[in-house]
This record gives sequence, C-alpha cells and structure tokens, in this order.
Amino acid sequence: MGHIQVLDFAVANLIAAGEVVDRPSSAVKELVENAIDAGSTGITVEVKRGGIAFLRVTDNGCGMSREDAQNCIKRHATSKIREASDLDSILTLGFRGEALAAIAAVSKLRIMTRCRGDEVGTLVSCENGEEVTVTDAGCAEGTTIIAEELFSNVPARRKFLKTDATETASVSAVVEKMALSHPEISFKLITDGNLRFSTPGDNKLINAVHAVFGRDFAKNLIRVGGMTNGIEIYGYIGSPSNIRKNRNFENFFINGRYVKSRTVAAALEQAFDSYIPEDKFPVCVLNVRIHPALVDVNVHPAKLEVKFSNERLIFDSVYSAVRSTLMESIRRPVIELDEALKSEMEAVKIDSPFVPLPDRTVQKPKAESPYAPLYERPASAPPQSKPSVPIERAEPNPMPQAESIKAEEPIQTVEAIAATEPMPIIPPSDDEPMPVSSISAPSVPNEKPVVTPPLPQKPDAQTVKREEINPITIATAPSAEEKAEPAIPERLDERENAPVFKIVGDVFYSYVVVETPDRMLMVDKHAAHERILFEEMKKRMDGQKVSSQILMMPLRTHLSAEELAASVQYREEFLKFGFDYEPVQNESAVKLIQIPSDLAVSEAPMTFQQMCADLIAGRDASVSRQIAFEKAIYQTACKAAVKAGRVHSDEDLQYIVDKLLRLDNIKYCPHGRPVAFEITKQWLDNRFKRS
Repeated sequence: MGHIQVLDFAVANLIAAGEVVDRPSSAVKELVENAIDAGSTGITVEVKRGGIAFLRVTDNGCGMSREDAQNCIKRHATSKIREASDLDSILTLGFRGEALAAIAAVSKLRIMTRCRGDEVGTLVSCENGEEVTVTDAGCAEGTTIIAEELFSNVPARRKFLKTDATETASVSAVVEKMALSHPEISFKLITDGNLRFSTPGDNKLINAVHAVFGRDFAKNLIRVGGMTNGIEIYGYIGSPSNIRKNRNFENFFINGRYVKSRTVAAALEQAFDSYIPEDKFPVCVLNVRIHPALVDVNVHPAKLEVKFSNERLIFDSVYSAVRSTLMESIRRPVIELDEALKSEMEAVKIDSPFVPLPDRTVQKPKAESPYAPLYERPASAPPQSKPSVPIERAEPNPMPQAESIKAEEPIQTVEAIAATEPMPIIPPSDDEPMPVSSISAPSVPNEKPVVTPPLPQKPDAQTVKREEINPITIATAPSAEEKAEPAIPERLDERENAPVFKIVGDVFYSYVVVETPDRMLMVDKHAAHERILFEEMKKRMDGQKVSSQILMMPLRTHLSAEELAASVQYREEFLKFGFDYEPVQNESAVKLIQIPSDLAVSEAPMTFQQMCADLIAGRDASVSRQIAFEKAIYQTACKAAVKAGRVHSDEDLQYIVDKLLRLDNIKYCPHGRPVAFEITKQWLDNRFKRS
C-alpha cells in the first residue's frame, strides 16, 4: 500500500478553514466583505465573548435565493468569478468562495436570507460542515449569518485563541477598517450587548473617522487628494502633532480593500521624514485607486497583502501626494493648558471687573536700539534724541488717571512703539564671542553711546559668566578678534510684504518670544534656523542659485570604499548642494575644493563623510535619489544652525523670525521637532476674563 493518500473531504475542509479562518475576527472579516459585495447600505456586527460563543453579521443587501443559499457553503462556490481571465480585474472583496465553507466547517452556522421582492426567505442550518437543513423562514430582505461555538470541533485550534477581551479588540479592529474603507455604508458594532460605534453611512470619510476614532483624532487630520500617473490618492493624514509610537494607525486601502503594503507605508513615512521624530510614525486613512489589472490581490490567504505591477509608480504617487499636502497644509502647534489647569482657571471668580492700577503719569525715558529698527519709522515722525538708560532700577511710575488723559493726544500705533522700543543688548564674553552682523548699526550724530545694565546670566559654561561683565558695558559691535563664524549668512533687506512682528525677548537663550498683531509665538531658534537652512539647501537641489565658497587650500577627506562610490554616484547632487571635490588617485579619499557657504570650514570634512554614509544607509530601490540626498543634508543643516543656550545678536533673531513668518513650510525642524508654538490673543483674553 502506498504512503500517499487522498485526504477525506471533512479533514481537507478543516485544514482549509485554518488558512482562511484562524480566529473570530477572520470570520467577521469574510462575512462583512460578502455583505459589502451584496450592495448593502447598512451592516450590523454583533459578537459575544470575542466572537467565540456568538457571532452575527446582518446586512440589507440583495440577499440570496434558496438555491444560492444551499450552494454558498460549498467549497469554491462563488458568484464573483467564472473564468481565469476574471482574476485580472477583480473589483469585489471576496471572490474565492472559501469563506462560508471554512466557517461552516468549524462552527454551528445559520444563514437567513431573502431576496428583494421575494415573499418568503430561506433558512440554512449546518453544524460543523455536516447535517445541512434548508427550510422556509420569515426574515427581512438581505442576509443574516450566525456562527456559534467557533472551533468547538477543533480543540487544538481553540486553545491558541487569546482572551475574550483580546479577541473582541481584534474584531473591533477589523470592523473599523471596513467602516473606514466604505464610508457610504452605515456600520454598527455591538460587543457583549454594548454598542461599540456606529457610522452614519453618509459617504463622508471624515465622519466615519470621527465615529471610529473619536473627535480628538479626527480634528488633527489633514485632507489629501490628488492624481498622479492615473493613480488617485485621497483620504486623510495626521498632522505632525498627531503621531504614534507604532504603525497601528496607518490604514491603507487599495480599491476599497484594507491591505498591509510595505510600499505605501514606506512612501508615507518618507514623506513625513523631516516633519516627525525618527522613532515616531504617522497616522493616516489613505485610499489608493488603481486599475485592477495593475494590482494582484490573490497573493495572500486572508487577502491582506497585494502585489503591484509597478511598485515604484505607487511609491512616487503616494509620496508626492502626502509630501505636497504637508508642505501646504501644516499649521504651527498651539499651546494648550491641560484639563486640570483649565478647570482651575475657569473656577476663578472675579467679584469686580475694575482693578485699581498704579499711577504712571511720569514716563520712563526710552532709548532707541543701536540696531536697525524693526519697523520703518513713519515719514512724519521727527528724529528723537535717545538718552542713556540709567543703571539704577527705576521704581514703577503711576499710570495717569482716566480724567487726566487728553482727547487730543494721538494714540501711538504698534509700529510707532516698536520703532522706539529698545532691544536688549547682551555683551560678548571671551569664551563665547558674538558674530558680527552684516548690517551695521545706524549712526546718529552727536549721540552718546547707549548703556545697559548686565542681564542675569545662565549658569552654563557656554554662556557669559557674571564675573566677567563690567557694571557698565558700552553697546558696540564686537571687534574682529571677538567675532565667531557668522551664525546667519545673509539678511533680508527687502521690506515688501514684510511680516509685522516684535521680538519681546530671548528666554534661556534658546526660545524667542515674538508678538504679532493677533498672536504670540514661542520660537525655538535652533530648530527654526535649522529648518530655514534645510529649505534653502533643498532649493539648491532644485537647480536654483548655489551659494558656495572656494577653498584656498583643499581639504583632504578619507572615505571608505562604499562612501567613495556614493560620492561618485551622487556627484551631481553634491554639486547642486555646493560641494565640489576631486578624487585622490590610488587612495580612498577626495579633496574638497568647494563647500557650501553656510557651512563652517572645520565642519566640512566630517559633514561630507556623514552625508556619504547616510546615502549608503538610505540606498533602497523604493527611495529615489532626491529623497536619499534630502535625508543626507539633515546633519548639515543641524551643524550650521545657531545653537540653543548661546548668545546671539538681535539681528540674528530678527532674521530667523522674519524668515519663519515669511515661509509657510517652516513649522517643524528636519528632525520632526516643532519650531514654534503659538498663543492667540483671543485665547489670552479668555483666560484673563477679558472677553
């Protein structure tokens, strides 16, 4: 007798059931897919004990005739395909004809169905794949399928199931994906008698997201839409503040089918690369519409994976849609109080809206900043003399009473106040020299130098030491011996469409407080400058003007064999970026003869080596040359940017803030940290009970 035997049909069914239905959520997925294919507008899923004890899926679709109801539980019985050529253009979710047969083989199954227009429905009962009975039944139009005691006849598989709570969560995740993939259908999920969620079915994706994930999640989404190369990308992506520690909230749908695609995930994460930290992942509900002939959905038993005929085309389409949306739509983060502090502030009651203020009739003399004024002085304003600031701290002068204010006195505008407002001058020290600004201070004839008392210094080795500051310091530009490498390589001289702002101060030498007409900003000067430099470097890659410096003495840089190969492969991008170099014969090294102008000479060799190393690490078939080189310039922007905790001139801070407000895409640094937070004037008025 031979060793190879044909398995019994019942045993073969059990094996096949294990491939298609391995847990209750798999059964729910197959049944809901059939309900969607039936043209339903409403689907209700109900489970008990995670679906192990009881599972019911009800729809209002087209229903089945008695003959179809009997045949649907047979192996490979399907109405979706008839010929082999149909596999090239599958438009339905289910097509193999294995789902109901697999579920019937491992449970007590009941099917109640009635076609539209029929007077009587059909009830099909089956227990563990045997004893099939068919009777007439009174039921609503559509189909209801009930599966009880799942895997009762397969104890080996049942013991590998998780706890009821875990299985319930798995079922919820499946129904959530179905609801997001078809917002035109109303979904209801009931677990152990409790309504988990319900979607409206109004064909609005954002409403489905709101019902499934909640309001807080939905309000931090950005709409994506576009078509590239015949591929339509639409849906929602999370803002850079709406991120997660894992990929659980990356939801991808190909032609209405939820899938796990490495290509689409890589494109999404590459698009977010310079907007979120490296250890975080974006969230999305992203749909990809593609011709069915260009995607193969028959590569996975559970149909969770697909195969594209052109992976690169899909990657580029998703990347360009998400990246362009981020560049156009991201907003600056808003500072929000936690709930406890909000409740505490809202609980404060003010007995009287009138609060006495001290009298300030005697105004403190103002000194004009030696730097260029923030706002242009009005043409009619006469030149004012600028008395020096006294060293002693002046007592607060009382404010004039209401009756002492004259009606004919003109009210100063914000611009006029800012033009005469003195800027704080931080004196240079020996161990941290200040850079010389490229715009010289305006000279005023017969003017005494402005003096300021020393500011409290930060107890840090990088900052100015208190004992090294004289009691009175002349506010002059640092000498040539004191200057360091310029932190800001250029200045904005144009005043057309200039943003209106006022720098209030520099907190901890790291954060700049900025006032605009309707809001206040807290700016991280290092992160902001880093993003500004990064955007300027990217412009060079796009063929715009290259700013570089030629070295009198070439810098020799040793590279590994792979790094040397990367320098040859990406030479065109390096030239656009501002690097020019020559290989050293018979050695694994290059001579740098030209470097970017905003990069310190001492940092150039190490930066070039790091960029070559990053290019090697990012070399992937799914990553384009531009993306790979873009990742390699992160380090360069970080090294060239101003550093937190160090003293910088008012001109430097004004340059950074001016650029920040001019460029809409300066919201997050290349490493994903926020550049600035904002507080609106209305929010402050509400908190202080002024509204």
